[in-house]
Order: sequence, then C-alpha cells, then structure tokens
Amino acid sequence: WEQSEGATFYMVMANGIEGDWYSCNTTEANCEIIGLPCGQMCNISVLAMDENCTSLPSPTFEIQTEPCIPQDVVAQINCENNTFLVFWDPSNGSESYHVTAQGINGHWASCNTTGTECEVSDVHCGLNYYITVEAIRMECNSSQSSALTVKTVPCVPQNVDAHMDCDAGHMSVSWEFSEGAISYMATAEGSNVQQCSANDTLCDITDLYCGETYTLSVYAIDDTCDSAESPSVTRRTASCIPQNVHVQLDCDTNDASVLWSRTKGAVSYFATAEGSDGHTVSCETDNRECPITNLQCGQEYNVTLTARDGVCDNSQSAPIVFHTAPCAPEDISTSLNCDTKSTSVAWEESDGAMWYITTAEGQDGHISLCNTTGTSCDFMDLHCSQTYSITVTAMDSYCQSVNASVFETETAPCPPQNVQADCAAVTAFVTWELSNLTVWYTATAEGSDGHTATCTTSDTNCLIPDLHCSQTYSISVLAFGETCSSLQSSRSEIYTAPCAPDEIIANVDCTSNRVVVSWGRTDGALSYDVTAEGSDGDTHSDNTTDTHYEMLDLHCGQSYNITVTTLSYSRHSISSNSVEIQTAPCIPENLSAEVTCNSNAISFTWNDTDGAKLYTVTIQDRQKVTASFNISDTRAQVPQPQCGEYYTISVLATDDVCKSPQSAVVNVQAGPCTPQGIAAHIYCSIHSVLASWEQKDGSDFYIATAEASDGHAQSCSAQEAACEILDLHCGQLYNITIVAVNEVCNSSQSAVITVQTAPCIPEIITAQVDCDTNDALVSWEQSKGSDLYVATAKATDEHKHLCNTVETTCKIFDLHCGQSYNITVKAGNEMCNSSESIQIGIQTGPCTPGNISVFVDCSTNAAVVSWEMSNGSDCYIATAVGNNEESHSCIAEDATCEIYDLQCGESYNVTVVAVNEICNSSESTAWSFQGVPCNPQYLDTDVDCANNSMTLSWDHVDTAISYMAFVNASNKEQLHCDTTNTSCYIQHLSCATKYNVWFYAYDGFCTSMIKSIYEVSTVPCVPEDIEVVLDPASNGVQDLEVQWNVCHCATDYEVDITGQIEQDPFSMFTLRSYWTTRTFFQFPVPCSSTYNITVTARNVAGISSPSAPLLGLTVPCPPTTLTAFMETGTLFISWTESIYASEYIVCAVSNLERNEICRTAALSCESPNVQYDTIEIVALNSAGKSEITEITFL
Repeated sequence: WEQSEGATFYMVMANGIEGDWYSCNTTEANCEIIGLPCGQMCNISVLAMDENCTSLPSPTFEIQTEPCIPQDVVAQINCENNTFLVFWDPSNGSESYHVTAQGINGHWASCNTTGTECEVSDVHCGLNYYITVEAIRMECNSSQSSALTVKTVPCVPQNVDAHMDCDAGHMSVSWEFSEGAISYMATAEGSNVQQCSANDTLCDITDLYCGETYTLSVYAIDDTCDSAESPSVTRRTASCIPQNVHVQLDCDTNDASVLWSRTKGAVSYFATAEGSDGHTVSCETDNRECPITNLQCGQEYNVTLTARDGVCDNSQSAPIVFHTAPCAPEDISTSLNCDTKSTSVAWEESDGAMWYITTAEGQDGHISLCNTTGTSCDFMDLHCSQTYSITVTAMDSYCQSVNASVFETETAPCPPQNVQADCAAVTAFVTWELSNLTVWYTATAEGSDGHTATCTTSDTNCLIPDLHCSQTYSISVLAFGETCSSLQSSRSEIYTAPCAPDEIIANVDCTSNRVVVSWGRTDGALSYDVTAEGSDGDTHSDNTTDTHYEMLDLHCGQSYNITVTTLSYSRHSISSNSVEIQTAPCIPENLSAEVTCNSNAISFTWNDTDGAKLYTVTIQDRQKVTASFNISDTRAQVPQPQCGEYYTISVLATDDVCKSPQSAVVNVQAGPCTPQGIAAHIYCSIHSVLASWEQKDGSDFYIATAEASDGHAQSCSAQEAACEILDLHCGQLYNITIVAVNEVCNSSQSAVITVQTAPCIPEIITAQVDCDTNDALVSWEQSKGSDLYVATAKATDEHKHLCNTVETTCKIFDLHCGQSYNITVKAGNEMCNSSESIQIGIQTGPCTPGNISVFVDCSTNAAVVSWEMSNGSDCYIATAVGNNEESHSCIAEDATCEIYDLQCGESYNVTVVAVNEICNSSESTAWSFQGVPCNPQYLDTDVDCANNSMTLSWDHVDTAISYMAFVNASNKEQLHCDTTNTSCYIQHLSCATKYNVWFYAYDGFCTSMIKSIYEVSTVPCVPEDIEVVLDPASNGVQDLEVQWNVCHCATDYEVDITGQIEQDPFSMFTLRSYWTTRTFFQFPVPCSSTYNITVTARNVAGISSPSAPLLGLTVPCPPTTLTAFMETGTLFISWTESIYASEYIVCAVSNLERNEICRTAALSCESPNVQYDTIEIVALNSAGKSEITEITFL
C-alpha cells in the first residue's frame, strides 16, 4: 500500500470464509501474512496507527490462497497397456490437477485433468515411479502430494535364445535380464507344450519329443503383472534313434551298404564300422542307405548308425555285426622239380579263409586245378616251355577273396627242334627252332677224329669255330631254362674244308708297280684264289689252277697283304697266312707357297704322299740359281729370301727302295721393301696432313696412315710418292706411317713421324653467376690439343668482358645487374686456334628494389608492402621479421603484396628481395611497422547478484593505450565501458539473463580483433541464513524443517542432505528435495545420524553455487538391551550405547508418577530405595531426546 500520513505502523487484517482472522504488523508499506488456509478466498484490509489512534480500515480486496495439496492419492497399474490410473480426493481452491510420475532412472511422465483421476501413459517398463499430484489454479499451484511408489509392468525379455543340451536331453533357454522381473516363465510349443520357470535368466525345458520343431518364448513376472511374451525363436530337438539297421555286403568289392528306416528329425546320417583289428571306416549321407568302402578283408565289423540333425549328433543305433570277404592269399611261391617236371605252389594263411582253390593256367590254354585246406599244392601235369599263371583264392561259406594276385612260374624248356648245320672251312654254323622259356642254348660238334667243340648262345643259331680241316662232325643242341635244361635234340652231320697252302713268295717292280706271287701245291685242292688287299682298301683277287700269279695296276705307295686260298668241291676254303709287300711312293701333290709379309719369309707345303719316307726340294730364282735339300716334313722355307724377288719350287718323294717322279712346280714373289724418307705438312683450317716419301722399285702402290692417340685413324693411297690424309680429329697427336704394297704383301711400316692438329672447340660451357657480386664463373670441358682458353661475355647493351686462362674455368668480373649475357670460349695452341664454342646465355642477379613502404590493414592484421620494380627480376619476396625472430613472407610479380598471419602487438622489420630464376638481389632497406594490438585476455567477471552489476577484468596488452568492454544480451540494450585500466564496472544488468562479453584494445591506430566471446549469466545469489527446525523423534526418525532467506533473482530452490547413520560407512544416505518456490522444506532423517545440508537457488539463467554447508546431527536412537534388577535394596540398571548420545536419563514410573532416578553419560547406573512399576530411559544430545525405552514389571 501507499504510506499514510501520520502513520507510525500498520496492521494488516485477513478474514477467511470460515471466519478465521490472520494479521501482521509492520512499520513499512508492506507486510507478509503467514499461515493463511489453503484453497480459500480471503478479504484483506489495512489499518494505519500511531501512538494514540487507529485509522479506519482501508477498502478491502480479495485474494485466493494456493490450492490445498491433494490427499489420499491412490494409483493402479494397468498390466495390459502399462499405464497408471491415479485417484485422489478433491482439493479446495483447485481448478485442475497435474499428475507427475518420476522413474528411478530419471524418466518423467505426466497427465493433466480437471477431475480427480488421471491415466499416466508413456512410462518405462520395469521401473518404480514416484507419483505426486499437484493442484493447479490460475495464480498458484499447490505443493506436490506425498510421493506414492508404483511399479510398472516388467519389461519383455529380450534376446531369447535356446540350445539343445544333447547329453542331458533337454532344451536350455536363456534371455537377457528384464527390468522389474521377479521371475520368468519359458514356454516351448510344438507337438506338445512344456514350460519351465526361473528366477534368473536361464531354465531347462524337459519332456520334449525327439525330432520336433518347437517355438520358444519367455515372459517376465512380478508381484502384480506379467510382461508380454518375448519375440519367439524356433529350435529343433535332437533327432530320434535310427531303427531297422542292417548291412548288405558286396563280395566282389568287399564294400558294405548300411540300410535303415526313416528317422524323424534326421537331416543326415553317419555310419561307422569298427573292425576287430581296430580299423574304422565311415560314411555320411542324407538318404536311407550309406555305402561303407575301404573295408579290410577277413574282419568282423561292428556297425553303428548316428542320426545328425544340426542340433545333436548323438542319436546312435545299437551295433550290428557282419564279416567281410576273406583276404587274398599272399607271399605265393613256386618251386620246379627238374627230375619229375612237377611244380609246387605255397602261400601264407589268409584271414577269414576256410579252404583254398589253386589254379594254374598255361599260355597254351592248359588249365590245372588243386583244392586244399592247407597252404600248398603240387601240379604234376604241366606242359614244358610254358609260363603258367598261378592264382590262389581263399573261400568262406559266403564269399571268396577278391583281387587275388597272379603269380607266374615257368616249366622246363622243350628240346630244340629242326636242328641244322652248315660248314664254312673249319667253322660250323648251327641253327634250330626257338624253344619257349629257354634262357640259352649249347650246340656240340663231335669230330670223327674224336675232337669236340661247343658254342653257347641265347639266339637260335651259333658258330662253332676251330674245327679240324678234312673231318666229319656230328652236331646236337641242348636248351637251358632258368632252373632246368631240356632233353637232347636230334643230330646233324657236316664236313670241314681242305687244309690251306704254304710257302708263299711275292716280288715288286718299282717302275711299274707289278707284283709276281708263287706258292707250293696243296693235296686235294682243285684251284686257288689269290687276293691282294692294300692299306688304302684297294683289293685285287683272281682264281687260278697254277701255283703262281702276276698282279698289275696296284696303287702307288701302298702296303698290300697277299693270301692264297684252296678250293674243294664243297667250295669250303681255307686261306694261307698273308705276305706283305710295299709299292713305290706316289708323286707329291698340291704344292703351294705362302709369303709371310711381316718377316718377308716364303714357306711352301704339299700333301703327305703315300709311301714316302723323305722329300727332295728344288728352288730356283730369276737368275737361274738352284738349291736342293732333303726333308722328312711336308713344309719348308726359302732360305733368306730377298724383298721383291721371284722363285720357282718343285718336290719328289723317296722310300728305302724307290722314288717318285718330280711334282708340278710353283712360282712365288717376295714382299715389297719398306718406304724411306717420310715427311708431313699440317693444314690447320681443314684438319688434314700432306704425307710424302722416297719411291722404290718393287711396289705397286703406297698407303699413308695417320693414327691418333684417341684411336682414330685415317689413311690415303697413291702410286706416286705423296698423298693427303683428310678428316683428322681436332686436338690430336697423330703418328704418320707409310706402307708399300704389291700383289703379294704389304711392306712393314716405315719410320713414324708425329704431327699435332688444331685444338678442339671447347664444349659443355657452363656459367654460374655469383649473386652477391654479379661475377660469372665460366667453366668448360678440357679441349684436346689446347694450351690456352679465352672466355668472352657479351651483354645485350654491347657491354663485353674477357678472361684468359690455361685452366678450364675463369671468372668474368664487373657484370651489370639485371642483364642477359652470351658466353663463348675459344681454345688455342702453338699451331692454331679453334673456332668459338656454342654460346650460352646467363642472367645476372636482379637489381635491389627501392622506395619500400608498408600499410597495416587493421581489419585483417595484414601488412600491405609496396616498392619500385627493379631490372632483371621475375618476382619479389617481401619478408617481415618480428622481434622474436618469427617471420612471414609474401611473393608478388608486380610492386605490391600482402603479408598475413602476423602476430598481434608485434613489431616487424620489412625488407624486399628481387628474384629471378638464377639469383636473389640483396635485401632492400628495412621498413618498420607494428601489428594490430592483441585482444585482451579475459581473466574474470565478478557479478554482484545483489545490485545487478558486474566488474570485468582482463590482462594488460603491451601496445594498447586504451580498452573497450562490451556486454550484450539478446533483445537488450548493449552496455559498454571505455578505460585505460584493465578492468571496468558495468551496471543496470537484468536478473536471470545470459550476457555475451567481449573486449577490444586500441593502440592509437588500430583496434584489436575479437578472438573470443565469453558468456556471463546473472544467476541467483547463494542462499543464506540456513536454519534447521527439529521435531521430536518418532518411529526411529526425526523430521527436519530446513529454512532460508529469499535470494535475489531466484525463482525456486533445491535442498540437498547427505548423511551417515550410526557411524556406519555402509549406511550413507542422500536426500534431495524437488525444486520449490518456498523457502522451507521438511525431511525425515533417521535417528543417530549426522547430516550436511546445502541449499541451491536457480533462475532461467542458471543455478547458483550451493550454500555454505550446515552440519548437524539427529537425536540418538533409543537405548536398547535395557536391563534392571534389585539387589540388597538397590536397583541396578544397564543398557547398550546410543550413537551420538551425550547423556542418558533414567526414570522410575510408579502409580503413573514419573521420577528421575539418575542422569549419566555412562551405560549404567544404580539407585537405592526406588519404587517403580516401569523403568524408562531416554538418550540426549544437542538435537533433543530420543524415544523412550521401557521395562514394565508386573
């Protein structure tokens, strides 16, 4: 209200609709009335007072108090849709209600209604929710009702999985934990339905049918509701055990087939056969028959069949037994009896065999059989010269062995048939027909004079040599096999030839090579064959009845063997011993001569001549001078031949008896003489040499040759005494020689003379410019033949410089900056200078830029550098170097560029360098400048929440002369301050507002650039004056009402209590209020507890810091284990300690009258002469008294 004139204080009166009055007194123009009833309309009036009088009441006005807190709140859970239906009693003053459900995980759900029931949906499954109801009216809301705890429907189990426990025969079902579940029920639905329950996340379902598919699901259970069923999974049980299993054996292959009836649930089958020797084989199939191969012969096998279903593979049939075919006999051996011609067969005993059949089959088709229960058999009727295939088959009552090995054996050979013999002189040639299985034969010849001879062979014929001449022989043949021989063959007769002649004589005629042979007559001979065989293969033969013979046309130089052979009617003959003769030597042929030009020697050769032992050589020159000599070789030389001379040469052959005629002659000329008097003249400009010499007889022409040290050679030829050698290399030292040539040889080289050609043109010219001095260092490769070099640099402005050197480098000084030069090099020696080299171009370093200037762009902190352009530059580099040696650069082709990324507040020196592709110029004169000032570094903001102001502070900036600070909020006027200090004061802030704060520094030319904007909020002040009002303890707890003063800018508050019960580190507790607009809140706290209380305020801008903690403790818990007894008139009392109790009071109650009998800090006391019906004890501390513990005595 407004102040009333003359009033010293005021009284405010409030009248409720039930007639109750409420008031407050004040000296101010406002007053707070507390304790108004909830949900009522009140009439308010104000009285002004002084020391004597009271004014009339002011006009009344009405207010509506906040709605009453809803009472008797009840909640019901709807298990089907997981919603709460909340009921409560109507609240006075309410227009509507707001129901809030807060889950223990922080989740919130709510509903609004104008009635007294409301359905809360969208709650999480399996959680405890705290239900509160708040009455709502336009101006105010009631406080929330006492919280009611309700649990939602358990969550649906997730990630259900199941697997068949093949060993135990049940289905194990598992799932993830469901929030809110106390227990679970798992269901399997198939041909039958079975369930299992569990308190954890796993259970086993039993009594399921084999080979069935089941659908499995799980639902969660709590005290009130069941969850919906989980998503189902489908699983199969183990397949049934196979039935009607039997085996069929194939005797031929010794393979078995396992057969059975269809098995429910089986996807495939696995059959295993285990033999008596431990051998195991198996097969797998998805049919109802399975072949088992690779069985071992002669074994007993146990067969089991396992049904496989992808779930379990342990559905196995009972074993069945079968036997495989007997094994084939092994280690078969035979033996042949040569006397009886019988064959014996033996073998090792076979597994599974009851008896054996042995078969012998010959190549001629003959078959013989033998049956036995033993391991051997004898064959008496086998044919000779036959290979028999022996097989032994083992038999049992059902099968015979398979894959029996075939063993071959041979009988003795038959006697050879159709034996025939023929005689050649004293050698018998015997033939016969092949006798099968014969390894070799022996033929025997028995002579009429008792002489015997044999021959042995593997063929069907052989020769029996060295028989006696003029004898009759009887021939027979015997065949031998590997073991035995045949019987003797039939016989054949032959007759040997007459004996040979003796005393053979032969004579040779040297001139005609005619030979006369004679011998003595032989008894019984009809005629004679005379034969001469030469060493070159030439043969002469003739027949005569005389005892002498003349041979013509024998070859020269040959050795002949002469034999005489006697002939009879049978044409069988015997030759005499041979007689050797020698014919005259042949004429030497292919005589040729060769001149060796280097030594001017003449050698000649001819073919080796048959029959020659020596050669006679004849040589004649142009003057008819003749020389002869003998030599055993087919090569000779002309002794000391003269250059240019002609020679005639011939040769004849001789032996110990005869000589040959003279050979054909050969003519030969010696090589020319070496040239003399050599001279040479060099032509420098065309790189040629004119060579000359003295001319002599005996040469057809001359060749002049120049050879350089680099291997290059050139030549010229002439019939006269001079010629010019062209195309010589530059810079070379040439050796000049002359050679004379005729049709046979070249002469040896003349004496050498030496000439020097002009030096080569310098090559690979390079030049390097010294960028600091603009001197050019020119280099080149060494020029052959050079003694001196001259390098020339010529500029485009005709500026020219030279340098002379005997090396391959020299330096040209004083070149102009920014100029292009052409460089050439010339070489010289004593005789000539070379032409100029190919020119190369160089560029000297650019000239140094001038007139440097810098402009700083305050908005970007970039430096704009400019300069005058200089000659010879391609581009420019501007470099700014700070005091801390930090540098930044920019490159430009024109006369300006910008340098970025400079450091704020840093002083820089800028220089510019001109650059071309060769050099950089020297640095320009430096220009100094300073970067924009650095942005102030934010330090702190001190917000005064009481008067809506703040103090900003920041770091000093070295280059700044003043600062500006700006504070701005959206939709608010911008506040700022200017100062030369590093802090400033901002007023007129608004409550609960977030402000953006930023700063500028100013150096007189530029302001700093904003790098960061800081956020400052005007949150409430920290709550103060925290107090606790303690109520008496009841049922082990003590109610604490926490009170505090209103905070400036605060909209609501939150209270936190942390504590510990009875000093137990495992009994810690935390209590927290909801956010409330009131300045008090009540908590129930257990007895014998310590606590720590803080209060936090908030508004839309943020939350304040917690208040200073208020520490305290609750009343002690009641003492326990109270005992009392009377002894000698004195009452003794004891009890156990109450934590945090400072003392105890013991009272005796008698006839409803209570008397204190002792007060102590100990845990016992005594008192004489006490009247009592009941003994009571309480514990005390600064928080008050505990509840009473008593003992009543009857």
